[in-house]
Amino acid sequence: MEVSTKAYFYLKLEHKTDTHYTEGCHEWYMEYFKETAHVLDADGKDIIAEPGTVYIVPPDTPMYFIYDGIKSFIHTAWIFDSDTDFMDSLRIPYMTPIRIKRTGDFERLLYEMNERSISGSEFGVLSRDLYLMLIFTFIHDELYPSEKIYEVKRGDDLQSLRNTVMNSTATPWTVESMARRANMSVSTFQRQYKKLYGKTPIADLYDMRFRKAKMLLETGYSIPWVLNSCCFKSYQHFSHFFKKRAGVSPAEYKKAVTEKKRIK
Repeated sequence: MEVSTKAYFYLKLEHKTDTHYTEGCHEWYMEYFKETAHVLDADGKDIIAEPGTVYIVPPDTPMYFIYDGIKSFIHTAWIFDSDTDFMDSLRIPYMTPIRIKRTGDFERLLYEMNERSISGSEFGVLSRDLYLMLIFTFIHDELYPSEKIYEVKRGDDLQSLRNTVMNSTATPWTVESMARRANMSVSTFQRQYKKLYGKTPIADLYDMRFRKAKMLLETGYSIPWVLNSCCFKSYQHFSHFFKKRAGVSPAEYKKAVTEKKRIK
């Protein structure tokens, strides 16, 4: 099993309403949908893939994704090589949207896979392939859960929410929207969150956005890309935010990193 380096996209922003592959791909294809989309099933019929679903397509199989009423969408997708017998052994249905119940945990895996693969390490490719195995294991266990009973502990719900928020830095989160997601009042949510993590939800989110912005700049992503990925409305806002924490502007930081790599 090996992920194609040039065909792995993490939370990619697409400015189009549909994508057609009449002949499919020569390798396996997997997509994780953040918005509702129309896709083909195994019989060639149009079906709905809801947000938070995974869709796997075998090699050389026609497919399309159509998004209704939106001008752009965010998705994660990767093309990979794999043995057909191994894929069949997982008992994961093809051309079928698979709803992920623990989306926070699943998106954390996607984020970590992306972070390892663009780290610049000589083991980056190996790390990405190992994470793909973990992702398949996760999907399999969602479809075929064991009978072992897991006792939910205090903080599990908040941890799941935190994973979702930290893996969706492009989303315009507010304290109110996070509290609603956690099914708590704003005051209770903020109090329990700070007790568990030592900082407010917004401070935690800003810290994550700063770390992600640094990582993207260090790996060569453009500043407009970073703006979209970290939910900044303008360069001025982003520059002020970044300089306050890093001591230099995003452009200066990116230039310094580029120069350091060139010297090496």
